[in-house]
Amino acid sequence: MKILIQESGTVDLFTIQELLRNADRQANFHPDSRWILSSKLGIQKNTLPNKETRSVINLEVKWIGRESVTMWLISNQIKFQVLSYSLLKEEKEALDTAYDDLAFSEDSSKLN
Repeated sequence: MKILIQESGTVDLFTIQELLRNADRQANFHPDSRWILSSKLGIQKNTLPNKETRSVINLEVKWIGRESVTMWLISNQIKFQVLSYSLLKEEKEALDTAYDDLAFSEDSSKLN
């Protein structure tokens, strides 16, 4: 899932990014079970005339953390936009390798 967090009011994006990472670390002790795969600060260009560019955070959230991250953003009243609900590239690769390991043979015996 890809999320775009927009700059809003009094809280700067670096603080939001750190608070969200701390919440992730507190809930998930093992690094492999963390919700956030990557977090990047960026600048979004505005297509409307006379509008300035604004800072944003691009988040890539693992499937298992989608509800927790969105609830954290909502409860802290942070403006965000979901860009994609699809699985991340790393998650698709992990699923493909997991199912490749379960190769079924045609020589399986019938139980009945």
